[in-house]
Parts: sequence; C-alpha cells; structure tokens
Amino acid sequence: MSKQTKRKGWERFSRVGIILILLYLMLIILGFAIRLLFFSDQQAVSIVPEDSGVISAESTAVPGGNVPEESSMGTNENILALLVDQPYLAVLEGSSASISVNMSTTGEAGAEDLVWSSSDESIAVVDASGMVTGVKQGTCDVTVAVKGNEGVAQSVSVHVRHLDEKNGCTFVDGILIVNKTYGLPANYDPGLEDVCKNAFEQMQKDAEKDGMNLYIGSSYRDYDYQVRIYRNYCELYGWEMADTFSARPGYSEHQSGLTIDCNTIDDAFGETPEAAWLAKHCADYGFIIRFLEGKESITGYKYEPWHIRYVGVEKAKEMNRLGLTLEEYLGVKSEYSGPWKDED
Repeated sequence: MSKQTKRKGWERFSRVGIILILLYLMLIILGFAIRLLFFSDQQAVSIVPEDSGVISAESTAVPGGNVPEESSMGTNENILALLVDQPYLAVLEGSSASISVNMSTTGEAGAEDLVWSSSDESIAVVDASGMVTGVKQGTCDVTVAVKGNEGVAQSVSVHVRHLDEKNGCTFVDGILIVNKTYGLPANYDPGLEDVCKNAFEQMQKDAEKDGMNLYIGSSYRDYDYQVRIYRNYCELYGWEMADTFSARPGYSEHQSGLTIDCNTIDDAFGETPEAAWLAKHCADYGFIIRFLEGKESITGYKYEPWHIRYVGVEKAKEMNRLGLTLEEYLGVKSEYSGPWKDED
C-alpha cells in the first residue's frame, strides 16, 4: 500500500472519529440539560395540605395581612424520609399517647419542619409534637409530613377505645381487661368460661393430629386461692420479685375464667414443640400468648409461653399479625399503684 493511500485512509478515519466524538459530547450535554430540567421541576413542587396553615413560597397574599415566618414556608429539602415508631396506636377516650418520628436527613432539620394532621378530628386530634388525644370511639389516621410537602409523610392507624365499668369489672371495647391496673371484685366467680373451655378443647384435638400434647395445667383460680399463691411467693422472694411473675389477688387473669396455663409453668416449656405450635396456631382458636417476650415493660410480667388468654378469633388474629400485647391493642397500661398490703 502506498504512503498516499495510507494517508488518505487515516484522514477519513480521523474525520469519522472527530464526528463521533462531537456526537458523544453533544449527547452528554443534552443529557445534563434534561437532567437539570427534571431536577429543577422536582424542587419546585410543593404540596400544601388543606387547612394546615402552611403557606407555600409562591403565595403572595396572606390572610389577615400577617407575614409568615420563614420556617412555615416551603419544604426543608434536607429531609429525605420519615419513619414513625409504630404503625398502630390505641388510646382511650380522653387519654393521650405520643407518636415518635425519625427523620432521614442530609442536613439540619427539626420538629418545626413537620406538620401533623388527623383524618377525623371528631375521633382523635393531634398536636404539633405528635401527641394524640382520643375524642370518641372509632378509627382514623394520624399523618406526619414534611411541612409544605405531603409527599414525604407517614401515617399511623389510630384506634380510640371506649372504657366501661360494670359491676366492678373493666371492659375496653367489650373486652374484659385484667392486669396490674384493672382488677376484679373478690366475689367475681365465673369458673372456666365455656367459650374458653370449648375453644381450648378444639385446639387440643387439632394439636394432637400434629403430634402435639397440649393439656390444661392451670385454668380458673378464685380470689382466695390467688391470695395463698401470691402470699407464698412474697414470703419466698419478696413482693417486688413476686410482682414480675405472679398477680396480686384480684388482679389475676385466671380469675376472669378466660385464661389457661398450658402444660407446665416451667420456663423449659418455651423450648418444646408444643410451645412453638401454640404460638403459631393459638390465634386460630381465639387465644393470644398473653405475656410476650420483649414486652415485659408493657405487660408488667415476664415472658410466659404457656399462658394463653381467650379474646376471640378475629381479635386474636389481628393482635398476632401486628405483634401486639393486649395492653397495646386496647391502649391501656399495666401498673400497680404501690406495694401490696396484706389485709390479713
């Protein structure tokens, strides 16, 4: 091949290469332009909740002629996401409970950058700090959002419960509650309720089909019997320790006639196949594991895998699905008001 031919070939290659490089550079510039356009549009969007009192940066008229503070305008772009500490909250009528929220940010942000709202203020209201107060029985959603941008938000399902006292017994939305806060009269004596007994017997039969051996270790206990049990534990361990695993007279679920201790109250039961089967299936028969592991500060008692409480199939399944204790589900506390005073 002659030198002239090689030179012409190189010149053609160079021209094509230059054209390709120029096209590549143009594509890069076009890509940056499109990206900048979309980025600019995204930053300009500001969703302002109705009736929230938030005024967008584009507003020129302010009701009453007052100029809003800078913190109430627009959106804190440092906030990338919000995360509430719970998806479900129960609260009694007239009582309050707080919702905590965590923010994922790229810079400074605070509570003043958030706005709280209730989907139905006739059921529950919420203040600027996330404190929810129950108004009347019902369900609504409480939402926290970045002020001026509802696109960054989280909601909590709020259930306002109605508490009713009948003949010394406390019912919350129709469920009898017995714990360290709510007791039973000394003369309350229903025996083992048929609905609880029948549900257990059906569960027992079905467990047997799976090779499990479930039986009643303890069920209904009257007030006087609980006096003897609790007093004995106090003598052995002191009332502070006794309160972690034994109920005071009048505050034992066993007196309700809706509670059963399966098999044995030995901690070793928690390692058995029966305990695993019970935890997985008891809700199908209307029972809950009453004192869950890791929820001792809520229930007031240590983990008891053998202790089941009848609440009905629908409610048991909902509590099981949400991983809630009865206290969390009903929005009540379980706390004694002071040390036990032995009347005898």
